Amino acid sequence: MRIFLAGAAAIALSGCSFLGLGGNKDYKDYGYNAQTGNYGYQADKAAPKACHSGQCLSRWNLEGAIGPSFAVGGTAVTGDKMNAAPRTSVRNLDNSDIFDTGYRAELGGSYALNPNRKITGNAFVEHANGGDVADWGTLNGASLQGGLSDYQTYGAEIGLRQYFAPRKGLILKSVRPYVEGKLGAAHLDDITLNNVTTSAGTTVNNVADLPFYEGGWVPTAAGMIGFETPVAKYTTIGLETGLRYTGVPKTDKSAIRPGTALSGANNGGARYSIPVMLRGRYRF
Repeated sequence: MRIFLAGAAAIALSGCSFLGLGGNKDYKDYGYNAQTGNYGYQADKAAPKACHSGQCLSRWNLEGAIGPSFAVGGTAVTGDKMNAAPRTSVRNLDNSDIFDTGYRAELGGSYALNPNRKITGNAFVEHANGGDVADWGTLNGASLQGGLSDYQTYGAEIGLRQYFAPRKGLILKSVRPYVEGKLGAAHLDDITLNNVTTSAGTTVNNVADLPFYEGGWVPTAAGMIGFETPVAKYTTIGLETGLRYTGVPKTDKSAIRPGTALSGANNGGARYSIPVMLRGRYRF
């Protein structure tokens, strides 16, 4: 899945080299239409002589988005990779078992290569609260419980968005669907094990909180689908979703060393999530 997402995004982005950046072209067929709600251009007031039809493409856009992010894959606790002390057994726990539904927020912009294609760039933050799990497994015959600290990332991405022809909506005047591929990088904050105890009242490695994953930069990739609808002369809003990949965090071995309790439990993989985001775009 990671290879597929990264490959799809890379193929999409690779098209930028032959798409004809720059230039002030007339696009008579992409003007505002009161029936469809489509508007792909605005008059070039700064250089009217260069815009012969008065229907020239708006190149620059300001964009922002926010919405929930649902963890759907990736193992946070790897019981199947344990090499810990005897009589210790931990089950695999996915990101969805540990972390609550989070949120994602983005702010950035886009540049129109033509009326149907845009290069996008944005900064983002993503956060999900960590939670306690009552049954991790057993340690020396006693049941083990605890939780992980919050999942927090920030970073930046670039993408290539392809629009399709506007369609009449059932409630909305028109909708314009699109697909987008993205690549980027995210900085993941440190993740710790919190309040790790057993039913016998003992702690793990004689402490209640243990460093689990080291913070650092990881790659990201995403494949998105969505639609936009106009709400004002220069403004659209839309809804988008898709599948997002965030890279593998680094194992923290400062406290959970080989041969100790829980050794190998922090060899987790990538995080897969599905964001559902309300997106706004203002064109200049």
